[in-house]
Amino acid sequence: MAVVVFAQQKGGSGKTTLAAHLAAAWRQAGMTVGLVDVDPQRSLSRWAELRRDGGVSLYSSKDWRAGSDIRDAAKGCDRVVVDCPGAAESLLRTALRASNLVVLPCQPTQLDAWATGAMLEMCAKEKARARVVLNRVPARGGTLEEAERLLAESGAELMQARLGNRVAFSNAFLTGRSAGEMQPRSIAAAEAKALEQEVEALLG
Repeated sequence: MAVVVFAQQKGGSGKTTLAAHLAAAWRQAGMTVGLVDVDPQRSLSRWAELRRDGGVSLYSSKDWRAGSDIRDAAKGCDRVVVDCPGAAESLLRTALRASNLVVLPCQPTQLDAWATGAMLEMCAKEKARARVVLNRVPARGGTLEEAERLLAESGAELMQARLGNRVAFSNAFLTGRSAGEMQPRSIAAAEAKALEQEVEALLG
């Protein structure tokens, strides 16, 4: 059993899409997965409902129930993925305290790097082990180097896996699947697999 929390206070980081892709990768590996959706937008819940997978248990959680839902999911599943809201600090802290690993998706921009710094401070206060994964990385140019510098100054530990700005991720998400299931030989599939492998290594 392991609980992986996806959190980010700034919108547009892609945390829900990455959470779904990690869950799908674990299902492909034969593991049962609990999804605890604490985000009021319920995007991860919609993905799970479209998927109709008997090996995925969905907990559409809220407020006072979040901690108990995470514990219940952990009791019955090999892996648990928690999708956190952006702004509800008390819910974020509840999820962080229950985690084995916190994954902070970050787009390679200065604004996203600054927002991630605030999340890293919260993780440190809750003694939650956190890693930053760069997401929606452009094929060339952009502000990647500056974002990496700012993240380093915040004490971020960057994951080696990073994911590009690829339509395959969002297209697969909208069907309840993953890029690896829809296009197994695509670059998107390889990137999602690298994320899953690195998360597994971190979980030990």
